[in-house]
Amino acid sequence: MKVQSGTAGDQVISISAATQEQQAERSGAKARKHSDGKTIFAGSLGIGLQNDPIMLKKQQARKQALQIIGDAWDVDRRFDRNVADYKEKINELHARRDENDEEIALRDEWKEDLRREYGVREDSQEQKDLELLEKAAEANRLSSRGNRRPVTLTEEEKERLAEIQENGLTEYQQRCMKFKGEQGRFEAENDELLTEEQAYNAAVTSTRLARLKNNEMVKAQKKADIVMEAASKEVIGMLTDEAKEFVDEKLEEQTEEAKKKAEEKEEQEEKKDRLEEKAEQLEQRIDASRERNRQQEEERKEAKERAREEEALLTDMMEAGVGGIGATTEAQSEIKDMLHKMNLLDEDIKGSIIEAKLEAYS
Repeated sequence: MKVQSGTAGDQVISISAATQEQQAERSGAKARKHSDGKTIFAGSLGIGLQNDPIMLKKQQARKQALQIIGDAWDVDRRFDRNVADYKEKINELHARRDENDEEIALRDEWKEDLRREYGVREDSQEQKDLELLEKAAEANRLSSRGNRRPVTLTEEEKERLAEIQENGLTEYQQRCMKFKGEQGRFEAENDELLTEEQAYNAAVTSTRLARLKNNEMVKAQKKADIVMEAASKEVIGMLTDEAKEFVDEKLEEQTEEAKKKAEEKEEQEEKKDRLEEKAEQLEQRIDASRERNRQQEEERKEAKERAREEEALLTDMMEAGVGGIGATTEAQSEIKDMLHKMNLLDEDIKGSIIEAKLEAYS
């Protein structure tokens, strides 16, 4: 049984998740705190649904639509019961006709048994006369019932029938005609049963036509659709208001969240700027340290180079005997001592120290 269909019905059933959330909040689904600190949800206890205006509106509309459909369904069931009763009666009548047909066929078998018992050939005159007698009996039966297609006898058959009746029937013909009479009664009863069966068939047809003409279910469905559509429009308005309220709340939450994120982002940017400034200062200090190290390395190389030159000079002076003086002079001894000390000098000693020593020697 269909209660609602189409877009209107779907709109009644379809509720956005956002609206459902608001309904849950309104129906008592918000968390409540016990004194022991535990949290329970009223919605989980089934509290407040009966106070939900949208659910109440839908339930009332559905109940009204079901009532309309139920009333129409009762009317349709009365039609169905009538048709079922007629069909049951038709089946009973048909079964009785089948039983009569079996009795008629049984007596045909009995007549055939008699023919064999009396030794009557199928092409004999006695058998042909019997068939004519049966035909005449059938014509009288159909004529008495006003049949539109009666059995008629030719003039020749009528003359032969008169001769048979004048001469009298044989014992075989008499016994067969008795069976024929019984068959006639069964056939007459079948005619009556068939007439009654046709009347019930006509009643079934007229009942079905009346049901189609009345068309209670279609009318009821239209009324139910109108009820559901009206409820749907009202519910849609309620849902729209709730959805708008929900959107406003969510928009406010999102605005607050965006503001909070903007502040956090600004704080992060300031922190980043401070880190970049410190990194730049550190890099400048590293560059300055590298420059000092480079200058010191150049000075060390220059001092080392001057020391080698001075060492070579002193060596040459010692080998030359310092102005012709012998190798055992006091000057040579000092030069050797000087060379020994110069070999022990650290790489950081400046070239000016060597120059001071040479000036002291001179």
